[in-house]
Amino acid sequence: MTISRGQHLIGKVLGSCVLEKLLGYGGSSAVFLAQQQQPERKVAIKVFLPRSVMDTRMQREFYHRFLLEADAASKLDHPNILPIYSYGEQDGLPYIVMPYMSGGTLGEYIAQRGPLSLEEAQWYLEQVAVALDYAHEHGCVHCDVKPANMLLDDEGHLMLSDFGIARVTQTGETATPAGAKGSEALVGTPDYISPEQALGRTLDGRSDVYSLGITLFYLLAQQFPFKADSTLALALLHVHEPPPSLALLRADVTPEIDRVIHQALAKEPKGRFQTASTFIKAFAEAVVTAREEAKLASPGKQVKVLPRGKGNASETPHVLIPYRPIIKVKPLAAYKADPVRVIGIVFLLLVLIGTTSFAVRSIMTQILNGKARGATGAQTLTTSNINSAKIDQLSNRANWPLSSTFFYDTPQNRYHILNKSAKDVALAFYTGHQFSNFRLSITIQEIHSSPDAADYYGIVFRSAADQTHYYLFEVSREMGGQYAFWLYDGQWKSLAAGSAPMLQSDLQKSNTLVIEANKNTFTFQINGQVVRPPVTDTSKTPLTKGQIGLYVEDQGTEVAFSHLLIEPLP
Repeated sequence: MTISRGQHLIGKVLGSCVLEKLLGYGGSSAVFLAQQQQPERKVAIKVFLPRSVMDTRMQREFYHRFLLEADAASKLDHPNILPIYSYGEQDGLPYIVMPYMSGGTLGEYIAQRGPLSLEEAQWYLEQVAVALDYAHEHGCVHCDVKPANMLLDDEGHLMLSDFGIARVTQTGETATPAGAKGSEALVGTPDYISPEQALGRTLDGRSDVYSLGITLFYLLAQQFPFKADSTLALALLHVHEPPPSLALLRADVTPEIDRVIHQALAKEPKGRFQTASTFIKAFAEAVVTAREEAKLASPGKQVKVLPRGKGNASETPHVLIPYRPIIKVKPLAAYKADPVRVIGIVFLLLVLIGTTSFAVRSIMTQILNGKARGATGAQTLTTSNINSAKIDQLSNRANWPLSSTFFYDTPQNRYHILNKSAKDVALAFYTGHQFSNFRLSITIQEIHSSPDAADYYGIVFRSAADQTHYYLFEVSREMGGQYAFWLYDGQWKSLAAGSAPMLQSDLQKSNTLVIEANKNTFTFQINGQVVRPPVTDTSKTPLTKGQIGLYVEDQGTEVAFSHLLIEPLP
């Protein structure tokens, strides 16, 4: 079962709309599918979700940004720009009502299908380009061009969304000044920002052209041209380092296609294509030339060109990057009833990857070993059968999920969780082990942050096996350190929250959390300091027993966990 922020709002009425389904969420907002009554239609509603740790000033700033997005988009009328039906505020929840795009985002499409064919990338970005040119002509610079802000319908038609940080040029009347500097300069997504945006310089439409070039690189390679461990380091790469050759990653990328992408990614705006449409037109011409060269190189062989909006990267003979399906890893205990299924999944994985590398065989061995151990039934850890609180429970690797997003780094023996989902939190449970009253300590280190840096992560405990209810203690580096204690039982209930100045708030700094759960009373420490007085769950049915798990909320956040020590209490 997937758990997400905002689920407690399902069924709520905002304006004339009833929230029906959570589509996705970020650090400060969630998007819902809703039924509008007047007029009667399906819509999408973006709702600002203020956290209990936000003070009045922060809530006011986020509310202002919501109104800014609604105002900016409402002044732009174009077939490829997502319109705003209405916006407002109710019960302290600012919201924006928009058309519902059934195809999700282009980012989600890539995650599911893999890199695009050249023709499919051209089809989507032609639509983005005309939308950007229109916005630029009306004095609006988007400032956050990326696949996650490109929405699709079920026929592959695209609309550009999220003008929340848009800026105006000299002639525009929308949003905030284009020459804004200081902390605003890095507002946006670091993987896609232009050099001038990173430096806080005055922006115009050519900044969006650069971000569109990064987007094209990502659509074709499913990776970014620049990678770094911090926002500052990434910004410096955008400013100073030339991008790598995409031809090294794809066999169908010709030198001409490479040249077009490199021109879009020129460090100085004057060296780029001056409009988005000029850029994509040059890319389209290079694709045509590449296909003609391919025909000449293989006379008599048909080159398959994908129909617009209907393509699949794995079907294109010239795309040599292997298609890798998304495999959602469940706790190993979920497979213990069907060993044939486990072996079949592993065999399919080997076929798809096309290798019997040591790494894959190692994963297969760990899964099968975990299955063999689980065949006789999961062991329940209670006070009577835990003989030492000095055992690192993370060393019991057979009982923690393993995948590309749940993994160990062998040299330091830490367990990493990387949340790649824009919709769901990442949860790793210590399967087959149950705890009631205990004292737990764990060391946590955030390795990579999400684009908005509003990252929450922590410990789940007394969880039901189906994850329908549990307690969560989480921390965040934002605002100099924050903590929150939640009860989840189908909806979120805040039990305590506040500032945590004892938290090391720099990225990659280690923090040690201590949780003591004694009946329905809980105490918390961070780095040896008590966070607050004990918290008592006064609900009619407090949770008494369950699994322990590790929790990472926001997309793009990676956290390393180590030294998980659990001491049972009487």
